[in-house]
Amino acid sequence: MLQIRNVHFLPDGRSVVDTVGGKRFRVLKRGMKDGYCTADIEYLEDVKVENEDEIKSLRELHDLVYSQACSWFQNLRDRFRSQILQHFGSMPEREENLQATPNGPAWCWWLLAVLPVDPRYQLSVLSMKSLEERLTKIQHILTYFSRDQSK
Repeated sequence: MLQIRNVHFLPDGRSVVDTVGGKRFRVLKRGMKDGYCTADIEYLEDVKVENEDEIKSLRELHDLVYSQACSWFQNLRDRFRSQILQHFGSMPEREENLQATPNGPAWCWWLLAVLPVDPRYQLSVLSMKSLEERLTKIQHILTYFSRDQSK
């Protein structure tokens, strides 16, 4: 689900809509009503980690992947980094409470938006309900791209 940030209407009747993601969902059933596409959906939220040891392990993984993401971004060519900053803004800061929101840390979503990955793979990561699994996938992506950067 998207939140509209800005709309620019063009002279020919089209418009450019600037949006930011709000809630994740899975389509359960598609339909059509009055010429418009409709769908029954189920909102997706991360499964909360309760065990203290698991929370500590999740925090360590989070901090490691966040540092890896910062390093990947800083090592991009200036032109690419500038384009990302202009279009997506700065990478959100690390959050203290990893489970404060139903979708996990904002920087993960920003990073998924800017990483040059296949949309199908991106969708598989977006649909994960486990922050640990999502961070692990992001770590694999960053490791792959970091190898390319060092060549």
